[in-house]
Amino acid sequence: MQIFNLYTIDPSGFDDTTLETVDLNKIDAQGSVIFDRVLKGDYSQEAKEELASFLSAQVLRDPGVVTSYNPKAQELTLGLLDAFEAPDFITFNQAWQARFPGAFVTENEFEHLKSLGLRGAENALDKIITGLDATEGLPELPFTDVVRSPDGRKIVQDRLLSLDWTLKTDPSGRFILGDTGALYDHGDMQSLCVPLARDSALFLKSSESPKAVISEVSAADHDVENINLESAARSRRWIVGDQTELDRLKSQVGCNLLPTNLN
Repeated sequence: MQIFNLYTIDPSGFDDTTLETVDLNKIDAQGSVIFDRVLKGDYSQEAKEELASFLSAQVLRDPGVVTSYNPKAQELTLGLLDAFEAPDFITFNQAWQARFPGAFVTENEFEHLKSLGLRGAENALDKIITGLDATEGLPELPFTDVVRSPDGRKIVQDRLLSLDWTLKTDPSGRFILGDTGALYDHGDMQSLCVPLARDSALFLKSSESPKAVISEVSAADHDVENINLESAARSRRWIVGDQTELDRLKSQVGCNLLPTNLN
């Protein structure tokens, strides 16, 4: 889902929506092609990797992720000061990896930071934090590199590829689709679900030995029910699906009205 004027805002007052009107549209077009391939039976490692690149962009373009970028980046930056409390690099690195999964600091960087002394390191890191605090954020952050270069979303992509992928199908077409396509819990991502079509949904789960390709199984009733509840709860503007299923969800989601059904 695109929310205009969210991703790239120029502090000088001129909004640059090229990212939304051009680059995100290109990613969406590529995603549509790979969706179609998977739905037609291409479960290969190549298809899985291409879909992982697309899904990582969906995770990072989520408004909740975009708007949390500055405070999270500030927290990570301040976390570098823990180097002065750690007795050695190994101890620091273990704590760092646990606190910020996917981020890394080299031993040379650790030693350089220590060489600055606590006051010097605080001054250097303060300049980074001041930049993140700029009105409306920096125009090139947090999203431009993620959209225009696949390398910008490699951490999330690698995490998705470390999970086990299963396409679950429902001949009755009971899956509902919403504008929040990628359903996942924030933090150290352990699972992700994506309704691809009325009869198919992708389930990613943690595994000690994930398969290189996408598996296919029939969806159990609880698979359909659980992902539909989550789709209905997280969708902001619209959902599409079987009317019977939508009527059932209406009584279970709570007092909030469901988004508009475009079926």
